[in-house]
Amino acid sequence: MIKGLILVLSLFVSTTAFSNEEKSEIPDDRDVHTQIGTCHQEFLPANFNLFVWNIKKAEARDSWARDFEFFVPKSDVVLIQEGMIDSYMPKVLQRQKNFCWDFITSFIEKDGDQTGVVSGSYAGPLMVHFLRSPGREPVIKTPKMVLVTEYALANSSQTLWVANIHGLNFVTDRLNREQIEQVAQFLKKHQGPLIFAGDFNSWNKNRLTYLDQILGRLQMRKLAFANDNRRFKLDHIYVRGLEAVSTKLHNDIESSDHKPLSAVFRLK
Repeated sequence: MIKGLILVLSLFVSTTAFSNEEKSEIPDDRDVHTQIGTCHQEFLPANFNLFVWNIKKAEARDSWARDFEFFVPKSDVVLIQEGMIDSYMPKVLQRQKNFCWDFITSFIEKDGDQTGVVSGSYAGPLMVHFLRSPGREPVIKTPKMVLVTEYALANSSQTLWVANIHGLNFVTDRLNREQIEQVAQFLKKHQGPLIFAGDFNSWNKNRLTYLDQILGRLQMRKLAFANDNRRFKLDHIYVRGLEAVSTKLHNDIESSDHKPLSAVFRLK
């Protein structure tokens, strides 16, 4: 509890400083979605690789790009939080051959740069749907976003839904939970395999507990990672209807303050 309070206090100071600047713009629903790149496959393979990473707005620039371009060719689905539409990141995305990206904007910064969540794949999604959090971050009054994409699977009549989340952070546990419940209500519509992954901002025991409870109702389970010595376990992968062949927490990556997660899946 004390650790959580210290974290919230330090982050509140930073957001208070931000409040003295020009407020961010929240885009209309029709302006939230941006597509980058072109997909050339219609479905994911029966065995596929997932990569999940909060990239801290690619602030590390070239060192981030080197890490990113190492992992993307090894992946079939990539989920990014704190992505940017600015003068830098879209160029890196466009360099990833045969990958297409769906960018969902949370807010537009005063300089016109957009930040949000990004999902990419070799396979073109059958559906792209976004959910704006019911609550807002304090002071800056910005929402967080969840992007849900649907993919066809090789040799299967089922489709896969993948939810990419950036969870509310500097808010009460109640508001964080409301966002998780919002997504769970939407995912209930799907009868096939599910992945729900990203940065949940689950930095205290309450948030970790209700995550498991809410997603357990959907028969989803959280993947475990060897050598998981993260001080705050904010990033997770929950799955249903898939077998995790392998998982990895990439502790050696330093180009963001979040460690990437990866997993190899196959249909049960």
